[in-house]
Amino acid sequence: MSLNVIEPNKVIQDAVYIGDYKFSCGNNVPIYHVGSVYSLTQIIGYVKYINSSYGNVFYRGQCKLHDSIEPSIYHGITSDKARQRRNALLNEIISRAMNDKGFANFLKLDGSTISRIKIESVFQHYGIPTHYIDVIDNHWTALWFGGNRYISYLKDSFCKYEKRTINLIDVLQKRTELSQNDYADFLASIRDDMYQYLLMIAVSKEETPFGNGINEGTDTISVDLRNTLPSTFLRPHAQHGWTVKKKTSDNIHDLDMASNVVAILRIRVDDASKWIGTGELLSQESLFPNPHYDQGYNVLLKHTEFFEGTGWNIPVYV
Repeated sequence: MSLNVIEPNKVIQDAVYIGDYKFSCGNNVPIYHVGSVYSLTQIIGYVKYINSSYGNVFYRGQCKLHDSIEPSIYHGITSDKARQRRNALLNEIISRAMNDKGFANFLKLDGSTISRIKIESVFQHYGIPTHYIDVIDNHWTALWFGGNRYISYLKDSFCKYEKRTINLIDVLQKRTELSQNDYADFLASIRDDMYQYLLMIAVSKEETPFGNGINEGTDTISVDLRNTLPSTFLRPHAQHGWTVKKKTSDNIHDLDMASNVVAILRIRVDDASKWIGTGELLSQESLFPNPHYDQGYNVLLKHTEFFEGTGWNIPVYV
């Protein structure tokens, strides 16, 4: 079975096909502007339905579109030497964690392949660069991520999410002040501020279930962190978090999960904010519980020796 990218010009009420987005891997994916909660639900259901034979469909909420969805460990580098160095740093961190008896007992690590997948996924979800990417299986949580901008301080030691907003009064005022051409240019200049995106990513069905939420598909490994980790690691349970990666390849570009994107939904930031509402469940405080409540996070923060000399650390949310 192969994955199925949504077709252009699919008729869905309140959803409009606005063009394709071509990722650097060559995957050409239709973008639909979604104008209501009903069209959001319908188009998500349709994409999941046409990929039901292939596997699961997950979500990523983004403030803007990027040319690739390559793993965080390779962000900002291009040379083989730099990639080898980062791989060595990650291997060292994982080795330190697995050889720490207290931490190994806490996570029930036994030195197996499954244990390595588990610890690398934990590190990914809590902010260390790895070969995995974060995805979620709840589209409302994905909408929250697209509507909030990640900001980091002091080399990623501290971070927070800042709510994105549109000043509609300013937009309307500009309409009266500018010529038609100048207003069109103005709208183009603020496009990145007006919209957020929900990417739908198809992951192949499991061929070899390792157990504990870890599944090996035809071309991917996916990890349901809620089954892999106890709820003492509260964050993935709050977010409905998964990690996923392509199977090992000698070609760095083959690790790009953009080749598995099957639909892109564009939503106005103010629409998404209205749909989500102001409840406590979808907030930084709820989705990123502080160490007092998230015991797994607290343990990771205390084990600074795992990351010594790497330039990486577990970020603290403020």
